[in-house]
Amino acid sequence: MNMKKVTAIFDEMVLTRVEEALLSHGYKSFTLHKAMGRGAYADTYNRNHLSEHIVMTIYVAFDDAEHVAKVLLDAAYTNVEGEGLVSISPVDNLFWINSKSEASAEDLRSVGGQHEK
Repeated sequence: MNMKKVTAIFDEMVLTRVEEALLSHGYKSFTLHKAMGRGAYADTYNRNHLSEHIVMTIYVAFDDAEHVAKVLLDAAYTNVEGEGLVSISPVDNLFWINSKSEASAEDLRSVGGQHEK
């Protein structure tokens, strides 16, 4: 499988900026989850010190992963300590539920984006 999964955890206040950056680079398919967590920053106003974040997952062709990660890093950057993470992971298999068939890297480019290499 020639694909990667890019996962980003960032403050929900920059979600619109992250979405706009991805869309401007042609990446329109991603999954979002709200998450609570604690990292370098602990919300001392809450009893459990957890803060709300967004977890974004994007499946991309192998060659696009580092570009997507850079787009996410640039868009989510706020210069605040402990503001989030971006990771790139290998994908062994990915299947489309509607057709029960394996997705290809080219499938992801047709629903995602392409960039100048």
